[in-house]
Amino acid sequence: MNRFVNSIIQFALFSVFLVIFLQIIISLRIKGKTIRGHDNLEQTSNINADLVFIGSSRCWTHFDPHFFDTTYKVKSVNIGVDGHSEISMAIIRLQDYLARNKTPKYVVYNFDPFVYAGSFIDNDNFVHKNDFARYAFFPKKIDLPVVDYFKFDCYEKYVPLFAIFKYKLLLNSIFLNNIDTWDMYGYEKHFEIWDTISKPITDSMKKYYFKQSEIPFITNSLNRLKNLCYLNNIKLLCVQTPVYKIIQDSAAFSETKRICNTLSLPFVDANKEFIRNEIKYFYNSNHLNQFGVAELNKVLKSDSIFSFFLNK
Repeated sequence: MNRFVNSIIQFALFSVFLVIFLQIIISLRIKGKTIRGHDNLEQTSNINADLVFIGSSRCWTHFDPHFFDTTYKVKSVNIGVDGHSEISMAIIRLQDYLARNKTPKYVVYNFDPFVYAGSFIDNDNFVHKNDFARYAFFPKKIDLPVVDYFKFDCYEKYVPLFAIFKYKLLLNSIFLNNIDTWDMYGYEKHFEIWDTISKPITDSMKKYYFKQSEIPFITNSLNRLKNLCYLNNIKLLCVQTPVYKIIQDSAAFSETKRICNTLSLPFVDANKEFIRNEIKYFYNSNHLNQFGVAELNKVLKSDSIFSFFLNK
């Protein structure tokens, strides 16, 4: 009987050791690398850029760091978070960047009618949570804001391999085969033209514009971002990028400027008619492809507010 009990204990200890060993091996393998394309917190360490772009997927796909590097002779980085239009996420992502890098001189925030105030403690948007799960196990202090934002539980934080298997990260962690265009170009570059058969032209994205009742909360959250930048001696600029004409709403796209004026924040409206009227510049109703980004770059290059912002 004692021999049987000893065997069970030895097997249990060996299993625990094996699981911990595998977790350590996986953690070392993925350190400093992205395994799902969006989990780029560690990849943006020690970049020490002068100019940082923050926001949702409309930031992530619209701001090409190479253009700003060559045009304005500044080092830039795009840390937009796909699927997250909440100002709270933009703040957390910027705070994470500041903890890993020297303080930048400039921050450009993609601010448009798609934004929400968000919440730091009651977040319910878990888009790409599976991607960020690689930071869940025994999170470093620097990773805790993101880990807590996605509400990873105790099992995911403290049981080896639990998060890896729960969020199906094992194969990506082993083969590291999920390379994203962000890795190659510094932003999510889209080469495709809008396939209107698989993605019909509709105005359905209008339903995601913020409501009048949400404006006070959005204003307060944007002010929080402004204060974060002020405390770190960072100049903040809000930029509104184009949408396709089917979802153009003049009232909504004017409200963003009014909010910025209320907070005395510089604002650039790059949602130009000549861009939004051309479907060849988009891959869906609210995201530009590479041709649209090239036109956006021309708009920003010729904009006096943007040029003054980077040259003052």
